[in-house]
Amino acid sequence: MLAPSVRRCAASQLGRTPTASASGARVRFAPSPTGYLHVGGLRTALFNYLLARHTQGSCILRIEDTDQTRLVPGAADALQDALAWAGIECDEGPRQGGAYGPYVQSERLPIYRTYAERLLRAGRAYRDFRPPVQREANARASALLREAYLPPTEDEAQERIARGEPYVVRLRMEPGRTFTYEDGVYGTMTFRPDMIGGVGDDPIIIKSDGWPTYHLASVVDDTEMAITHVLRGEEWLPSMPKHLALYEAIEAKPPMFVHLPLLINADGSKLSKRSGDVRVEDYRARGLEPEALVNLVALTGYNHQHADAEESDVLSMAQLIDEFELRRISHSRATLPTEKLPFLNRRHMMAKMHDTHTRPAMLARLRPVFDTELGADTARAIPDDKLLETATLGCQRVDTLAEVPRSVAYFFQQPDWGADECRRFRASVKTPAFESVLHNAPAFFEHVDAWEPVALHAALQAWMKAQPEGRAAVQKSLRIALSGKSAGPPVAEIAHALGQAQTVARLHAALAWDTAHRMP
Repeated sequence: MLAPSVRRCAASQLGRTPTASASGARVRFAPSPTGYLHVGGLRTALFNYLLARHTQGSCILRIEDTDQTRLVPGAADALQDALAWAGIECDEGPRQGGAYGPYVQSERLPIYRTYAERLLRAGRAYRDFRPPVQREANARASALLREAYLPPTEDEAQERIARGEPYVVRLRMEPGRTFTYEDGVYGTMTFRPDMIGGVGDDPIIIKSDGWPTYHLASVVDDTEMAITHVLRGEEWLPSMPKHLALYEAIEAKPPMFVHLPLLINADGSKLSKRSGDVRVEDYRARGLEPEALVNLVALTGYNHQHADAEESDVLSMAQLIDEFELRRISHSRATLPTEKLPFLNRRHMMAKMHDTHTRPAMLARLRPVFDTELGADTARAIPDDKLLETATLGCQRVDTLAEVPRSVAYFFQQPDWGADECRRFRASVKTPAFESVLHNAPAFFEHVDAWEPVALHAALQAWMKAQPEGRAAVQKSLRIALSGKSAGPPVAEIAHALGQAQTVARLHAALAWDTAHRMP
């Protein structure tokens, strides 16, 4: 007879189909606190989160710390911080709480022991008192572990326990059993007896220290927490027979399993540091936007099916949620396309600079780096709207937010027309053409009526087209005068950010400097 909590959860599972119900999918991300969050773990967490949000379901964070020998101090907090930084907001977990807690396995030991005791009483598990070395030797010597070892009766077992003899608890696997299930990625999966070792692989479910193994704890928690879908890495596929046997033993219907193909190096080996940064913290330390990293991992091993390949690469969390479907997960292992990261980061920076909801946070992040680059007095004199406008222009040609102030410094201090870059660019415009443009341009800019980007751009285009020096020479001359750079935002956007008076003044100053430092 199963324990009340086991009966309650088992009964609730019987009528559940392995698809999203009316209330949505209940998924879980269940990392072990053995280090920082890996980008492969981030992708697993993300796919769980996307499924939950797409189906209006729930995403649960569970910390699986039953292997106490591998714990890293502070890792559980670091994992949760990394998920929060990435925008993956779980509905239940150690910090959020919830009706199915506790959400840390080391706080759930009585639950696992209750399940193990009921399995022992039902004959679905047995105690193994042999020393570890003898257990391993006998398992290797015989394919039939139970024939090599006869478990003691309950009375004998209690006497040995009273004497302090250590033991493990094993699940009793059915000889010759074939296991079949439908995987959300790989379809029908069948495990024959010769593939899983038969009864020779009666798995340990309670270790000699009284702690559960991953197999028991994971199955019990997924049952107790009413998980409907388990999205996890393909490395767990070999454990499926054990897990299916455990679900059967505790009389619970399994959730839908969705095994995600691994992220790998370009040479097919396991993703490692030699292929680049592999920890979420590494990307965060580089100053990358969390949306860009989330976007990158979402592109990996998933078919987004958009016509415009480049534009379809840029996806917000809302877009990812809206389009997420299990059938689009690739069957093949994938390499993280890190070459796309600079492009994605620029696009997400620009999107956040334009979004009224995220602009205040971007401003708060920009102020300190502008102070450092331009000097506190100069930076603090820049109004918020002007700083945001110029920073938005600067985002187009840098990889991270920290690089923005240097790229737009010319808006707040006179350009260095004597710099090598400017001199080389200036040499591409003949002196008569350069002087003619800068003589005539101030009058044009002084008489622009509507000093707003669209109207200014249209007026400037018409004016440049009418100039005898040719469009290229006019555009180069204006860019040199206003920014001192060979590349950057469109000239109209530079002028708008400078303002009408400053644009005119800078044209005069550039011509005066050029005359004083006459170039050939």
